[in-house]
Amino acid sequence: MQRCLDIDEQAAAGRFPARPFRVRHGLADSPLFELPRLVELGRTLSPEHVEYNLGELDVHQDPDSVPGNGLSVEETIERIGQCRSWLVLKYVERDPAYRALLEGCMTEFHDWAGRTLGPMKDMMAFVFITSPGSVTPFHFDPELNFLLQIRGDKTMHAFDEADRELLPETRLEQQYVDPSTHRNLPFEPHYQERAESFHLQPGEGVYMPVHAPHWVQNGDQVSVSFSITCRSAQSQRRARLYALNGRLRKAGLRPSPVGASPWRDAVKDTAWRVYCKARSLAGG
Repeated sequence: MQRCLDIDEQAAAGRFPARPFRVRHGLADSPLFELPRLVELGRTLSPEHVEYNLGELDVHQDPDSVPGNGLSVEETIERIGQCRSWLVLKYVERDPAYRALLEGCMTEFHDWAGRTLGPMKDMMAFVFITSPGSVTPFHFDPELNFLLQIRGDKTMHAFDEADRELLPETRLEQQYVDPSTHRNLPFEPHYQERAESFHLQPGEGVYMPVHAPHWVQNGDQVSVSFSITCRSAQSQRRARLYALNGRLRKAGLRPSPVGASPWRDAVKDTAWRVYCKARSLAGG
């Protein structure tokens, strides 16, 4: 049986877990990613789990002004070669067939990385279907992510998650204090000089660290990509620290940045978990 993920130790050396690196995968020929099967999948998902719009967007697109395409989900997928659109099917692991793919990939990843990251939770899967030339605007994600290219090609432009001009500490705190905050980020043209770009073809993919800002440029063909994500014990700890720092800042304090002082982080994380546990027991 072919492995889902093929992680090259040499490609990952010195990069994991904080920097992106290339991977290969064995999913490009799966019938689960043929357009008729994806139309069927789209019909089974709740409307809130399907997002789609015109794909000719700016890298710095305002999330409140994204234009729709005037089509249904089925029409968008069936006409994806001509309708100039971007579409994502979310939480596709609710379908048993896609759940099996997700679990196969993540089991292999955990076998390789579990000792570094600890237990992995909240595994999720997404399918991106995009017209030629479509752009996914500049944004960041709070999960570990593998973007696996199935059909067509695209270029992932990835940036350093520690670059606080691109991703300020206060913006990270905001995401965890209010998770409904949109993940798009402002983008200035000079940022592109700092990008590490990964051109992906079928059978290729890229590992993206937690919080690493990125934007995506589709090639000149229809693109289908499978995105698998999870949270680790390490990333969940960072999430708690950013949530606490955001609340401290709202209270008028000036907390030290996450990672600046390991002992302060340890004290804050312990205090925050005790506080949350006490609130839970008190019914708060």
